[in-house]
Amino acid sequence: MAINGYEVCDGIKWIDVLNPSQAEMQELSDQYHLNNHTVRDCMQPEHLPKYELVDDVHFLILRFYSKDPDRPIATIQELTNKIAIFYTEKFIITIHKAEAPFLSEVRTKYIDKKKCDSVTDILVKIIWNDLESFDDPVSRLSEKLDSYESEVMLKKTSPDLTQELYIIKHEASVSHKVLMLMQEPINHIEPKRGDKSAVQDMQDQYLKMLTLYSQVLDDVNNLMNLYMSLSAKRTNDVMRILTVFSVFFMPLTFIVGVYGMNFKFMPELNWRLGYPMVMIFMAIVTIIIYFWFKRKRWL
Repeated sequence: MAINGYEVCDGIKWIDVLNPSQAEMQELSDQYHLNNHTVRDCMQPEHLPKYELVDDVHFLILRFYSKDPDRPIATIQELTNKIAIFYTEKFIITIHKAEAPFLSEVRTKYIDKKKCDSVTDILVKIIWNDLESFDDPVSRLSEKLDSYESEVMLKKTSPDLTQELYIIKHEASVSHKVLMLMQEPINHIEPKRGDKSAVQDMQDQYLKMLTLYSQVLDDVNNLMNLYMSLSAKRTNDVMRILTVFSVFFMPLTFIVGVYGMNFKFMPELNWRLGYPMVMIFMAIVTIIIYFWFKRKRWL
């Protein structure tokens, strides 16, 4: 376990705990009078975002983006990592099993430079940067969609396009679900005097991430529908061409079939003009079919 303590301002501490054991967590719980049920929740890595107020100690769980690049299809637990936060007016404790790079940024930008003057202020900064971890992934997904959209419209699609679109849709859908679940803990943060603008910035950041992922989901659904429609259109074009050929050759095949029958008495077989007349008749049938197709605008 790694425990880092920081002095936010006079009488307020931030304790950051990385990957604690059960015994170490129990010791921390005894020191800061944390509820056993919330401590148990904070030790479960798969726990979803939530908020509780127990014994005047606020407890919330957030998740930040940390996808393994080797896993194209990921669950909520594989796409994100959990961070648990206990806080009162005198202290804030952050607990996480995996490294959270944005916490170092918060410490460097705000704690070291003494730019935070309350627990709510530092809490808002942590949540804002937590939400920011979803920004680069959604930009990447959006850029991929733009690229695939150009391929679809220029008809330069590859056989794996459907799979790639599904992967984008799955990741955007999982991230969107995580952000929706984070609405509860975010809405329970009450701004103190002087913290209203910071809380508003955090809520704006949340709304921005939610909107971006909603837009990606809409875009990928529209692109998948467009791709399916264009694929169906290409199939229909092929079937139309085959149908045109079959209609042209169907009467000709019938005529050839009639005169290919082995009956003894077929007058046209002994007629000197039988062959040229049949050929002329077949040409007339072909011309009639052609002009009929042109009139129907099928050619």
